Amino acid sequence: MTPPPQSEAAADRAPELRVIPLRGIGEVRAGDALAEHLLPALRSAGVRRGDVLCVSTKVVSKALGLRAAPADRDAAVAAAAVRTVARRRHGGTVTSVVQIPSGPVMAAAGVDGSNAPEGPLLLPEDPDACAAALREELLGGLGDVGRELGVVLSDTSSRVWRVGVSDLALGAAGIVALEDLRGGRDDAGRALTVTVRALADEIAAAADLVKGKTARVPAALVRGVPGVLADPGVPAGALSRTGAGDWFRRPSLESVWQALGLDLEEEPVAAMDPEEPAVRIARAVVVACRPRPDDGAPATVRSAGPGQLSVHPPADSPTCWAAAGALRERLLTALGAEEIAAALPPLTVRLGPPLEAPRPGAYGADGPGGCAPSPDRPWRTSPNPVPSPAPDPDPDPDPDPDPEETP
Repeated sequence: MTPPPQSEAAADRAPELRVIPLRGIGEVRAGDALAEHLLPALRSAGVRRGDVLCVSTKVVSKALGLRAAPADRDAAVAAAAVRTVARRRHGGTVTSVVQIPSGPVMAAAGVDGSNAPEGPLLLPEDPDACAAALREELLGGLGDVGRELGVVLSDTSSRVWRVGVSDLALGAAGIVALEDLRGGRDDAGRALTVTVRALADEIAAAADLVKGKTARVPAALVRGVPGVLADPGVPAGALSRTGAGDWFRRPSLESVWQALGLDLEEEPVAAMDPEEPAVRIARAVVVACRPRPDDGAPATVRSAGPGQLSVHPPADSPTCWAAAGALRERLLTALGAEEIAAALPPLTVRLGPPLEAPRPGAYGADGPGGCAPSPDRPWRTSPNPVPSPAPDPDPDPDPDPDPEETP
């Protein structure tokens, strides 16, 4: 008999997975032993060797008493932030996207007020250690089965370049959070050279399909994942790109602003939703005109008519012309940053005659300077007008978005 193609043979070996919700877990309060809440539900669900228990990090935070007063939410986000990646405005609320101590980048540092009527919950600083501690506590109640039980602590987050949210792994114990497939072979026999599978994230996402957001099911068993168990395993912290391995430390706007010398406190806050071209042009002018330590005589930016900006030195001297030229180049750079996400209408930035004093309506009267004069050149010459941004297809009237809903 002719053997089946490799793809058919591989399909025959594909595992069948089960995701089992753990029901009947009561409200977890500060100081509770979380394992005591989970053990009856695990026994009722028929926990087996090789299962992976996926628990919402939120109930871990409740048990540890990691809670902030509602009035202290912003301070709690700032305290949890290792660094700020970006800030975005949504209505009257500014959401900070930050890196947290365990490595992930999350909106509002993962501080979450949903299902937390007593105040927003904070994430533990070391979720991997929390997962390991919970696994140890469960061993005493599950005996031999507990020795072959993996634990994942999950939380909901948005994802780069994707719309919507999904659960990911913040902590893990007793499993291989990253499955390195390099050195293996694909279905056609070709060598795998770059594939490293985020196994813990896939388990967290699968468990969320039965946990949901409103069903009050904070934990689930994922059964049938081959080769997932390991002791001590690979922690979930290994899933985060940090330091030199972080390819996207800041978004395009903030990267340019930082390169132009702005401190975090000086950076504007862009809106989450598309903004009108006039708003973006005005922001570029503000960014370009931020005072710099080497400022001499400040140059001035003015509107010179539709589609035109002019940069004026304060007087007719080499130093003042150099200041105006440098401001013009910074302005072109800031405008270019605004165009990375969406085109702006055609706009020309020219050097204008000296102004002995700032005139009414001028941008950046106290702005900076630098760069020798050069012939006028348009910043962008496309003749095609840019349509107004489309409205948000899913407007959210909530002025205080939950961090897990923030893109």
